[in-house]
Amino acid sequence: MTVLFAVYSGTAYAKPETSVRASYRTAYLESGTFTHSGYFSNDTVYRNGSSLSYYPAKITTLIRGVYRYSTEPSAKGHYRVFLHVNYFVVAGKTKIYLKNETFEVASGTFEDSFEVPLELNMSHLEKNLRKVRTGTGLFRAENEVYYTVIVKVPKRDEFKQVITLNRNAAGMLYLTGLDRTYKKTIRTVETSTNSISFLGSDVSVPTARTVFPLMSVLFAVPVIGFAYSRRERKPKDDLRVLRRYIIEGGPVRSRTHVVLASPEDLRRVFELVERPIIHYRLDGTDCYAILDGDTAYEYRASRLDQQL
Repeated sequence: MTVLFAVYSGTAYAKPETSVRASYRTAYLESGTFTHSGYFSNDTVYRNGSSLSYYPAKITTLIRGVYRYSTEPSAKGHYRVFLHVNYFVVAGKTKIYLKNETFEVASGTFEDSFEVPLELNMSHLEKNLRKVRTGTGLFRAENEVYYTVIVKVPKRDEFKQVITLNRNAAGMLYLTGLDRTYKKTIRTVETSTNSISFLGSDVSVPTARTVFPLMSVLFAVPVIGFAYSRRERKPKDDLRVLRRYIIEGGPVRSRTHVVLASPEDLRRVFELVERPIIHYRLDGTDCYAILDGDTAYEYRASRLDQQL
């Protein structure tokens, strides 16, 4: 039983007390898309109304399109669309802004979805850029143009999309940020207490960590007590330090015979005379003698010593 409960104790400590399970569900989904087409001052290559990834900057006069927003599940909210035109010069790697303009081009309420027509008049933007260059004398001034769509639905995160007009080194115009999708995910965490099967019953891990070690100790106590009570307690060997100097012999004959009273006396004589200790039996008693000339120092062991 001690071993059994010890094994179950190890199992209890090897297993986590609790298990955490996370589940996810989509609360809502929002998406915004801008589709566009271009109009040109020279339509020998590109027809007006063509939708291109890149528009030649020198002949593109207008980029027109429709912004569409939708959400699932159905919801009511409010939207606002802004056009930003910022004028700047570059000093080193730093942009220094000269003039920032923001125009609200659309706003309103919606349910489920809405559409907003958007237009970038390249001729008008180029004309205003020339005015800034002339007015500031900074003929290296450039402009950055982008739309910001902001949608607010009660009890939801704000939906924001930025659509930017770009110009590359080859003189081509292109738009970025045309599509955006936002999915709100809700995470639910469930915590459960783990258990261990014991004799057909389930025991929770916290309880098992307390009970099983205690039961193992309780069952071990009688075994330890029995072993301790059966252990033989050997008496102290008073001659232990002298055993290496003891030799076997016969009864000692001498003119002078001194009887020693204790093993300690035998040890003192041994240290003084530095002679071997002769062991023999006399009348059923173990005797230990040291000869020093005509004198014999003898110690007769008690019954306790004889048991050793």
